Amino acid sequence: MISNQLGAIHYIKGDYATSLREYSRAYQLLENETDLYQKVFALNGRGLIYLSQHEYEQAAAIFQNCIDLNHQLKDSMALGANYLNKGIALSEMGNKQEAMLELEKGIQITQNYPELPARWMNLNRQAQIKLELGQIDEAKILFEKVLNENPKLITWEKTFSHTGLGLIALEKNQNLEALEQGKKALDYAKEINAFWDKERASRLLSEAYERIGQYREALEFARLNKTYADSLYSQDKNSEISYLQLRLTEADNATLAQAKQISDQRAQISTRTVVGLSLILALLTVALLLYRRRLKEKENLNAQLLAKQKEILLQNEKLDRLNNDKIKLFSILSHDLRMPINAIQQILELQSMNLLSPEEKAKTDEILLRQVQQTDQMIDQLLRWSHSQMEGITTERVAVDLIELVRKSIVQNDFLAKKKEIQFDFSPADFHPKVLADPTHVQIIIQNCLQNAIKFSNSGGKIRISIQDLGNHVSLFIQDEGIGIPKSKLAEIQENQALVNSSEGTQKEKGTGLGLLLIKQFMGMNEGKFRLDSEFGKGTKVTLTFETAA
Repeated sequence: MISNQLGAIHYIKGDYATSLREYSRAYQLLENETDLYQKVFALNGRGLIYLSQHEYEQAAAIFQNCIDLNHQLKDSMALGANYLNKGIALSEMGNKQEAMLELEKGIQITQNYPELPARWMNLNRQAQIKLELGQIDEAKILFEKVLNENPKLITWEKTFSHTGLGLIALEKNQNLEALEQGKKALDYAKEINAFWDKERASRLLSEAYERIGQYREALEFARLNKTYADSLYSQDKNSEISYLQLRLTEADNATLAQAKQISDQRAQISTRTVVGLSLILALLTVALLLYRRRLKEKENLNAQLLAKQKEILLQNEKLDRLNNDKIKLFSILSHDLRMPINAIQQILELQSMNLLSPEEKAKTDEILLRQVQQTDQMIDQLLRWSHSQMEGITTERVAVDLIELVRKSIVQNDFLAKKKEIQFDFSPADFHPKVLADPTHVQIIIQNCLQNAIKFSNSGGKIRISIQDLGNHVSLFIQDEGIGIPKSKLAEIQENQALVNSSEGTQKEKGTGLGLLLIKQFMGMNEGKFRLDSEFGKGTKVTLTFETAA
């Protein structure tokens, strides 16, 4: 009983090697005993471990043994779980019809126990197999049966059923229904923190949003699905480690079996004869050789295990770094495209209201064309840059014409400034200072600084832009006459290296707080300095200092 309980504890912890060792020890102790309950407990634990390691044929054989013992015990509750696990193993082996038969037995054996989770798990698995076989209508009936006939359904079965109904809705092009089912499935999956179910539900939601044309939401759930998939990938890698540990356990068991065999032989040898002594010596020699060979095998397996662990740690670190960089790329793209797209939307809304004279409409058409051209250029630039960064954000510092980048950003933000009657004051000297920086990073930095200045400026205000040559460095100043920043908020911005809650602009413009974070991070990546000076009610001054290019 103690070995069985230890096996269960180590299985829950994910230590499959120790768990298998305890379950096997329990089964050996029960070899000549009649305690069928403890024997089936040990067998079931071993079957679950083989199922987790994708050793489906061995798992199916063990669960059949459990079924035979539980029939003797007349334990319908345990039989329901046994048929479920055997059905899963057969399904994963590709034996769908055999799996359906085993699951049906589990349903029949638990028909008098509607409160048992195993009953509804069997039904859900039957529905999943029918869905995989293309029997969509039959699968839908089973999923709905699970949800409608058991008021005490556990959360895991709810998320499984709702995801299944969502996939069926997608097959039938019922995209809004799929969306509703996916949201329910994800909510339930989050309650129990089940990564496998969260990955299925988020993938369903991403596809449903894409089909109805809500691409921003589709992108959001695609990113979320990537996060869950990475977590499952890490779990699979840990499972590989457990598999190596299982091989070590089997090697240990083989050594113990050899030692036991030798011990039995030694007990049968007569110690009174020379022949017997010689035979004992020979057996001891064989035992030593076997032990040394097993020990060497164990050392080799340990070395493989350590190497695999090191490789997995490096892969996980790389995956985490790439995932964070790709999330940042998506954030940059969505953040930098929001402002020009909003400008285009505002122009189109003005035209749709039919309040413009022919002259005004011609002028807005000209502005709209220019804004679309500028946005197209920005999209092309951002997409080219983001494509080059998909293996991780890198910084390529080259000589950059700072004045040219400032002028380009002014043109791109011209409509937003004119809408609030804000003027740009930029009259650079004849010299064109070159700074050492990544041109795309600098463009994003200046773009966000100007957008913030416009956002927090009052109508009719002025934004002054100037450049100062400091010899080894060049400073760019962007100063507005807006509402400024309170001291408490300014301290939070300067001290915090993460997102800071964004304030509303002078005309209730919304923000995410991402722009300021991008400015600080990209300035650091380009070995530049960022300074923010502000007085509440009087305006804000941004200072960007770059290294002068040789």
